[in-house]
Amino acid sequence: MRQLTKLTLILMALASALTSCHKGTSWGNERSEAEVVRLKTVSDSVDVQSPHARAMVDSALVNAKDSLTYYDYLIELGHLYILEQPDSVLNVCDRLIHFGKSQPSSPRTNGLLAEAYNLRANYFHLYHINHDKALEANRAAYQLFAESDMSHNVPSICANIGDMYIQKSLLPEAAAWYRRALVISDSLNLPKEENYSFYMGLGGIYCQLEDFDLSENYYAKAKEGFNDMQANMKLTYLNNYGNLQYYKKDFAKALSVFLCLDSLIKSYRLEGGFEDCLCHLNMADVYLNLGKNKESMKCLEPADSFFRANNVGDCIYYANTIRIGNILKTGNVSQISSILANEPAGLTTDENMIDIRNRYLHDYYASTGNKQRADYYEKLNLTRKDSIDKSREFMRSSDIMMRLAMDTLALHNQLRMKEKDAEMEHNRLLFVLIAGGILLMALVLLALYLYQNKKRKESEIEIANLKIDNTRNIISPHFTFNVLQHALSGIPQDSQKTINSVIKLMHDGINASNQKHTTLREELEFTRQYIEVATATMGNSFTYHIHIPKGELQDTRRIPSTFIQILAENAIKHGLRGLDRPKELTIEVGFTDDATTIHVIDNGNGFDIRNRSKDNSTGTGLRVIRNTMALHNKIHHEKINYDIENIEDEKGNIIGCKSTLVIPASFGK
Repeated sequence: MRQLTKLTLILMALASALTSCHKGTSWGNERSEAEVVRLKTVSDSVDVQSPHARAMVDSALVNAKDSLTYYDYLIELGHLYILEQPDSVLNVCDRLIHFGKSQPSSPRTNGLLAEAYNLRANYFHLYHINHDKALEANRAAYQLFAESDMSHNVPSICANIGDMYIQKSLLPEAAAWYRRALVISDSLNLPKEENYSFYMGLGGIYCQLEDFDLSENYYAKAKEGFNDMQANMKLTYLNNYGNLQYYKKDFAKALSVFLCLDSLIKSYRLEGGFEDCLCHLNMADVYLNLGKNKESMKCLEPADSFFRANNVGDCIYYANTIRIGNILKTGNVSQISSILANEPAGLTTDENMIDIRNRYLHDYYASTGNKQRADYYEKLNLTRKDSIDKSREFMRSSDIMMRLAMDTLALHNQLRMKEKDAEMEHNRLLFVLIAGGILLMALVLLALYLYQNKKRKESEIEIANLKIDNTRNIISPHFTFNVLQHALSGIPQDSQKTINSVIKLMHDGINASNQKHTTLREELEFTRQYIEVATATMGNSFTYHIHIPKGELQDTRRIPSTFIQILAENAIKHGLRGLDRPKELTIEVGFTDDATTIHVIDNGNGFDIRNRSKDNSTGTGLRVIRNTMALHNKIHHEKINYDIENIEDEKGNIIGCKSTLVIPASFGK
């Protein structure tokens, strides 16, 4: 029974490990808000095991803009491998650890290393490969998370270390780490929902120590959050709580709990899976102890078939134990020797499951008159009981010492606070007098400074106005337009048309630059003028298209001025100009109730920020977009989003570039 609880906990702990190190992560100032959102989207897909998760991770790895971001996504690949390709997990961990140790120490690199060690520990723990190595890796993760920007994961790592000690049958140490998880969770002010799994862990530990009252107490605390638990946590709680009633020998209550679990599994449509078969295996043992052999075997048979088909050794061992118990009830004990002879060695190492088997074997050998073997198993049962009693006494002593230490620390802190209060009271009056004098002097100096500053500013404003007036007269746009218009006389008609287009474009550009936002129709018309002028320099192989749904939204949706023109200019300048093949520019606009989406697509050579200097780009256009976005997103809840990505063919060759703007429908209103 107990090992089956652990099997469920291992699966649930894995799901928890996949999520606990991602949700709510604070990444410092090294990653933009868009990158944080993108990483969270990928990690959420991995957590829920989405069928698209692998494709999302692979795409993120290919498009990562720096090494730290690349290794963030490599962690997500490791989380996929731990379920799909376990043999590849350690290679991913080694790469992460080698990279992390080669970087300067920082909260973010510490978090990266902690994730790697946590992944390594989950691999060793989940596949029962080496519990000592799993414990060592979890201890490393514990230290690194505490010194990272992901310190909220420390309580979960404490619980993982507690699970390691449970596997090693060191229950006092396991309980100490679970209690530490609760203390750290409280000190970090984490949501109390985080504590439910820790209460469940302590309930399970005290159940193994047969301290059933304390175990009930911890399960009662966990039950307070049952309605808020996720599905996997609810299943784990009911399974473990049913086990507690089993060990208390309250088999009627244990049955009611497992029936409730069975109903919940059906509501989640998990029939025939691991959780369903585990529940029925537990119910088979409960029915056996209630003397209902027919019901016991009815639950046992399908569960036994499932676990044998999936080669789950612990469950096969437990199913054989229940079968032995049923045979003892019916009296045909000759079948037991056949079960024992055909059972492979080493199916389980769990002491509690072995204890259940040993009790049945004692009854079996006693019924066959083999007193020597019966006495042997009786002695094993007594030795196990003595061990549990000693561990329970040790736990009680540890609890007393911990409470004493906490009370002593609290008293010491109270005394220190009283001493500090007395010292503060003694110095408060002196501080007030000194502060008052300094404040008075500061006010006098401030008044003098403000008076002089006012005079200086008045002079500066007057000088600036003179300079502005002078500059305005020199570079007046109307003066510039008049000169260009005058220059039109005497030149060919085609050139006059081009210059007129340039003049109109300059005039509209100045008007647009003086506006914070404009309608979509006005912006597209301005962009169209720019493209028409640029067409003269692009050759006959250049074409462009603007696709926009018909309707009034062109006149009601507003966007930042010149945004589309900047993206079109970048596409022509950096992607299309100079190509010796047909060149195509496409602008696509789409509407939803919440946003306006604009795609600017070209079939050029793609975007590479590292080679931007080769075309003498100053980056002014994109800097205008980024700065405008940053100012808007800082003060508005609904954000402007911008993304740029290369377009690839089936062979991975770059065949163009796509820029995407998402403008909230409320923008400009």
